[in-house]
Amino acid sequence: MPTDTLTICLPRPATRFHVVEEPLCASAPEPVEIDREQSDRAQADASRLSETLRQQHETLSQLVATVNALAARLNDLHQQTVAHHRSDIAKLAVEIARKILTQRIDQGEYDIQTIVEEALKRAPARQNLVVHLHPEDLATCQQFQQENPDSQFAELDLIADWSVAQADCLVETPKGIVKSFVEEHLARIGEALEKAQ
Repeated sequence: MPTDTLTICLPRPATRFHVVEEPLCASAPEPVEIDREQSDRAQADASRLSETLRQQHETLSQLVATVNALAARLNDLHQQTVAHHRSDIAKLAVEIARKILTQRIDQGEYDIQTIVEEALKRAPARQNLVVHLHPEDLATCQQFQQENPDSQFAELDLIADWSVAQADCLVETPKGIVKSFVEEHLARIGEALEKAQ
């Protein structure tokens, strides 16, 4: 063992020392064996981890496929249910609209002038028009005629007709009749809903 003296210059006084001896040449192969064992263990651990990750990935892929299949089946069921009940849904929607409209008509929350004007737009002629109205709507339209002598309303022949419901009107022209009935509008809406995709 060499007996050379080692001198170290430190910037300040040291309070502790620890002497480390170098390993002898005879013990050098031992660390190589330990490194090989550690390497084998690390490779085995990595192999196990890789296999575990592969299994987890396979399980997750199966779960994703199952969820996608369930989502597709639910979507098919939804489409079949809607298609099967389309008529019932349309009837229900129309019935709800009917109840709302009936309530608004009973409360007088509608504009009879606008209803008549929309019917006039569909009239095949513009001369000699006779408009049949519910008696309660007639008074409102006559008042509008008097207040607007220059409007299209002023030229109309308005008559009371108990067979016409409130918020409805029937326009007679020399070329045909135009009806604006709430029930007919609701029926057309119901047909459109049943045909809608």
